[in-house]
Amino acid sequence: MMPSMGSTSGLTSGWRLHAVSAESERVFPLKEPHAVTIGRDPDRDISLPQAKVSRLHAEVRWAAAAGGEPGHWRLRDCGSTWGTLLNGVRLAAQQEVRLAHGDVIEIKPWVLTVAAPHMSQHSDVGQTLMAGDDRDDFVPLGEVQHPSALAQSMLVRLLAASEAMAVAVDEQATARAAVEALASATGYSNVALLKAGADPSEVEVLAQAGAISGSDGAVQVSRSLLRRARQGIHVHRSGGAAASMAASIESLSIQDAICVPVEAGPVFFGWIYLDHRRGARRTKPAPEAEVAGFAAAIARLAGLSLSNIARARMQQRFDLEQQQMFGGTMRALISAIDAKDPYTRGHSDRVSAFGVLLAQAMKLDAGTIEQVRLCGLVHDIGKIGIPEEILRKPSKLDDNEFARIQRHPQIGASILQDIPQMRDLMCGVVEHHERWDGRGYPNKLAGEGISKLGRILCIADCFDAMTSARFYRPAREVGQVLAEIERCLGTHFDPTFGRAFLSIPPGELTPLISTAPPPPS
Repeated sequence: MMPSMGSTSGLTSGWRLHAVSAESERVFPLKEPHAVTIGRDPDRDISLPQAKVSRLHAEVRWAAAAGGEPGHWRLRDCGSTWGTLLNGVRLAAQQEVRLAHGDVIEIKPWVLTVAAPHMSQHSDVGQTLMAGDDRDDFVPLGEVQHPSALAQSMLVRLLAASEAMAVAVDEQATARAAVEALASATGYSNVALLKAGADPSEVEVLAQAGAISGSDGAVQVSRSLLRRARQGIHVHRSGGAAASMAASIESLSIQDAICVPVEAGPVFFGWIYLDHRRGARRTKPAPEAEVAGFAAAIARLAGLSLSNIARARMQQRFDLEQQQMFGGTMRALISAIDAKDPYTRGHSDRVSAFGVLLAQAMKLDAGTIEQVRLCGLVHDIGKIGIPEEILRKPSKLDDNEFARIQRHPQIGASILQDIPQMRDLMCGVVEHHERWDGRGYPNKLAGEGISKLGRILCIADCFDAMTSARFYRPAREVGQVLAEIERCLGTHFDPTFGRAFLSIPPGELTPLISTAPPPPS
């Protein structure tokens, strides 16, 4: 039974899924902002009526642009029984992740490749993918030589390729190692590691030797050979093309070819492709079975390498998703503070920025600078627990009210304590109101007993407070504030850190200073 929607005719300008199974190929358009459901039930947007497909297996939904992030499609596993794989990595139930052009979604027995808008099909030789065979053969695994039976020269090249692939950080490095080994060991004039494109008939050359690409960049290989080799090692022998393949084989003058799938477990990455064409110079070829065995061994190594690279990239994507979620959570908390005290809106962002300038002036390492940035953003998070009437009071606070305000560093610590990314920042949140002379709060710490984050943010916080308008006073001039910081070195502020702040050119401070008018009294 075929999927319920999609068309393979023409080109699609929007996002789309190209689905391939052993029996069929289909194209499914993705139309924002509609979610697309995938499952076994016939009423799903993409119905895949196979036993291992859950009734509601997965969903692809459009996430609109927000917070500076562009709109994008996201994949979610809907608690499927047999799982949803993205680039070879199984998603947890209900887990979702951003999709990108070229991503491979596996919902067995289907493989769905993500194609971005305006990514069109190639129209080079051999585009049609057809079935049928006569004297062209699949090579039974029993006829493929085990690596241990290969010639010594091939074993040496196999070892070199293995070492290169083990340290490869991208697909091209893996492909180059594979092609170099194959070209030097087999005698075939044209060698390539090919990757399946987002469109079923697209092919990308990761690395090549010989005449794989034409002068116009078109990939000149027989797509029919590639189609057959998805199912196993395939050999084309001189004079033995199937009728369905004869046109493309003849037009490319292919005499002999070997095509090997590159896989790792259930994940298909592409092909090892070797051929010889009429008129090309050719060294004495190795026996066909030996070449097939060597190519199969290289393909296994390449599959493992590409699988490791894909997993690493997926982990980076998952990590980025976590960072963005964390950043969004922090931004929501900061917005909550601004909502309680709108007349100090932007204070956390400015303290963060001033803190970073100070950390840079002190030539601190990048990791510490990032800690300063984050801690500056959340240093006042505890004000969420302070009543608005105290935060917005236009006159001087009484002793009881000031005691309530003094609790906000510890309230902030209690809010953040269960967030792993915040544990190293807690000292700055708690201590940004401590003073060098021990007269600060909440713990009366002094000198270097105050954390580095606390001492940095104390200066940044005070600078922003003095250069911002308040209910009870206008903003002070930058020169006056810098003079006040200098006067308080060794009492309120760490002398070393304070001098570093004073060394920052005023031209770097001024653009960050609040320009908001005084709040109404």
